[in-house]
Amino acid sequence: MKKIRKTGKKGTNEILIHLAVWIAYIAFIYITNNMFSEQNSSVLSTFFYFIPFAITFYVSVYFLGLYKKMGVWWSVISFFLIFIVMGMIGYAYIYVILPKAGHVLFSTLELKAFFREAIFGYIRIFSFALLYFYVREYIKKEKALRLSEKEKSVKELETLQYQYAFLRAQINPHFLHNTLNLFYSRAMSYSPDFADNILKLSSIMRYSMEALEFDSGKVFIQRELEQLNRLIEINNLRFGKTKQINIETGGEIRGHMVPPLSFITVVENAFKYGDLSDPALPLTIKINLQENSVYFYCCNKIKKNTLQVSSTKIGISNLEKRLDVAFKDKYKMEAQTLDNLYIFELTVYK
Repeated sequence: MKKIRKTGKKGTNEILIHLAVWIAYIAFIYITNNMFSEQNSSVLSTFFYFIPFAITFYVSVYFLGLYKKMGVWWSVISFFLIFIVMGMIGYAYIYVILPKAGHVLFSTLELKAFFREAIFGYIRIFSFALLYFYVREYIKKEKALRLSEKEKSVKELETLQYQYAFLRAQINPHFLHNTLNLFYSRAMSYSPDFADNILKLSSIMRYSMEALEFDSGKVFIQRELEQLNRLIEINNLRFGKTKQINIETGGEIRGHMVPPLSFITVVENAFKYGDLSDPALPLTIKINLQENSVYFYCCNKIKKNTLQVSSTKIGISNLEKRLDVAFKDKYKMEAQTLDNLYIFELTVYK
């Protein structure tokens, strides 16, 4: 009985968290539409507008969990079926059901305009669903990893760490890569910059999933640097000149290897939690290649009211575990907060 009550409470808390996130997101869209654009929508109209997208979000999450069982082709078919079915339901909902109830969201009946709004909305909502699914599965594996640290031997723990490729087991990487490429080709006619972002995101996502397949836990530094540059380019396109970034590289590549996603994890955290708008304290990235070592340095100003050390704890902890497996006693890592700066240093030896 005690266990059942605990599970029920956890489910209730999860529902409340979902409701709070949706309310905050709808409020954000409402405020931005009324303050920074010519649209003057009511709270109720904004709420009605997001109902189909909320349903699409949970349908996408459900099918993401089924991709492993369904196989590649059924996964592709289901992905487009979600868009087609939800598009038809959304069209009927916006142009038939709501007008009868006295709410008109769009004045135009042009199918092309609706399709453009639907496909970009679907890309956005599916991306949210994918991110939510990834984080939820990551937390499950993190809990399993902590449990194994208490109950299993060191050898069994290392096996579990290599089984950290849960995302590869749930989502076929070729399916996602090809789907993003399809979005890229469709988006080219609307926004080349947006299409270019999709192409870069597709490359990073493919690299992230393929990185989990390396049995050695290592990747040649050329690949890590390529994806790091794409990550920076995406953020440059997103924020323009508002982000201050300084990158310094030196040395010659001579077969150096690092854990996959090691640089990307740290720099992504800097974009998330750092204040990169100060020209005097830009995001500073240094990569120095010596004959027998790789030195990586990342420093950013911390946003006010942001506890970056706490926020990045899981990612840095996971990186340290992967270093222990692939570069046992051959690395030195240090993260510290100094004078409102977050500084991360990593040296990996051959």
